[in-house]
Amino acid sequence: MNHIGSISDTLANADWDTLAHMLRTLNSGIDANNVKTKRLRTKVGIVRIILCEKMQGFNGENSIDLQWFMGTFKTLRSMEREFDANAIKKREFLIFLKLLMYKFGKQKLIVKKPRDTLAEFGRMKGVVENGNRPL
Repeated sequence: MNHIGSISDTLANADWDTLAHMLRTLNSGIDANNVKTKRLRTKVGIVRIILCEKMQGFNGENSIDLQWFMGTFKTLRSMEREFDANAIKKREFLIFLKLLMYKFGKQKLIVKKPRDTLAEFGRMKGVVENGNRPL
């Protein structure tokens, strides 16, 4: 368990361009060629492109938009369910995304719509900290 902590801390201290490069070169783990896995591979590709573009745009202010953070978290949970449904064993891509969420969690959150934010936090309370499934 100590190694996991050191890996996530190392990742949390890495610069955004390095992480974007790692994300671009990481294997998705999806090898099958049926319709569902092709659709999932496409989704992984789109998520990869969006995250890389967004991460390269981070300016080092150690802040992240709360709405974008929560959207990324929900996308990760959805992808986990799809990996499970398609019995995909290679999870390196998902593990990297979870570690990336750890880095996102260390950033200052920017709140643009306070009322919506309070409602979102109410629904998602404990999800990020405890790893529980969203309600």
